[in-house]
Amino acid sequence: MEHDKVTTMFVNTLNDDIKWTLRNAYKKTKTPLWKTLEKKIESSRSNRSEINIGKLENLTKDGENIIIPGKVLGNGTLTHKLNITSFSISIPAMKKILDAGGKIITINDLVNQHPNGKGVRIIG
Repeated sequence: MEHDKVTTMFVNTLNDDIKWTLRNAYKKTKTPLWKTLEKKIESSRSNRSEINIGKLENLTKDGENIIIPGKVLGNGTLTHKLNITSFSISIPAMKKILDAGGKIITINDLVNQHPNGKGVRIIG
């Protein structure tokens, strides 16, 4: 039972940090992308999207910066590089992204690399 409390506190702290990062980015740049992501992270977990690697293969091009406001799952194959940011990602999906030459980027790093949101797509 004690383990569950610690895990819940850790997850809630991460969500709060991400919310503040997105809120501050929106205040600085007035980029709607950051406001949209902040609203999505505040919504219920059951409303978050799940997307498979195979679907990302069909929807994206080589070298794109993608943010998934939900979870990335490992079904399918990925043959091109993607820079992916997600609220959650499965281990098989992580391996497939890295094997294809892609990167997994934290939300904080994404905001720092693309403060105005240019070149970033939301999928899901």
